[in-house]
Amino acid sequence: MNLKKLSVIFSIILIIFASSINNSYAIKTISPPPIDNEYIKSLEVIDNYMSILVKSVYIENLDKDQISKDIKFIETLINNLTIKTSKLGEKDNDVILSMQIILDYYKISIINVKKFINDKDTDALINATTSFSLGYNSSSVLRTIIGKAS
Repeated sequence: MNLKKLSVIFSIILIIFASSINNSYAIKTISPPPIDNEYIKSLEVIDNYMSILVKSVYIENLDKDQISKDIKFIETLINNLTIKTSKLGEKDNDVILSMQIILDYYKISIINVKKFINDKDTDALINATTSFSLGYNSSSVLRTIIGKAS
């Protein structure tokens, strides 16, 4: 009987530990040094706004109107950068695809933030954080690669 209780307690502690590590990794990221490129600067602006948005969702007293305004603003930035990168030449296909993937991760994150705000679905919050983390880390890698190439 004691062994069963001990295994249940151990399982709960393990789950809590694993989920706290995943969330803290997703929020804390290291950004590479700034690069003098208009596309990368636009991406950095989006990175920063997305970071603020995802962190603001974790606040208990959400201002839904402000978050909705922020989401619309970020969506405008994402759409503008999508249009700009789509006009790049054939030789920049790798950069175009990388930027589109990063922006798509951010779009997925925004969709999940909206779902969390409307439905209070904690899975949507976890998905939003994970999508943001993937996009931000990919953005950091892209900025580092472009910085080394410059």
